[in-house]
Amino acid sequence: MAFSGPATIPHVADAWTRLSAAIAGGGDLIVDVSEISGADLSFVQLLESARASCARQGGTVRLAQPAEGALRDVLERGGFLDGADAERLQFWTHAGVAQ
Repeated sequence: MAFSGPATIPHVADAWTRLSAAIAGGGDLIVDVSEISGADLSFVQLLESARASCARQGGTVRLAQPAEGALRDVLERGGFLDGADAERLQFWTHAGVAQ
């Protein structure tokens, strides 16, 4: 599943509709965020919620590539990476994952 353009609060309802449908389909989900042009905390929270929802159904959500640009800036400003456990760091930054 790929997202492009702004990943901000005016667009989060559409993003949630797409993510929840994919999660309901079961299995693992790969999310491509390489084409987003802007991001805010609503999108970060949406992806964290999607991860939790998918995990409850026995699946996983992962990013196709590490968060960069606007998304990485939001993660850093919002403190999502400060003191994050290994699982969260791996999800957002692919830390410890062979590329």
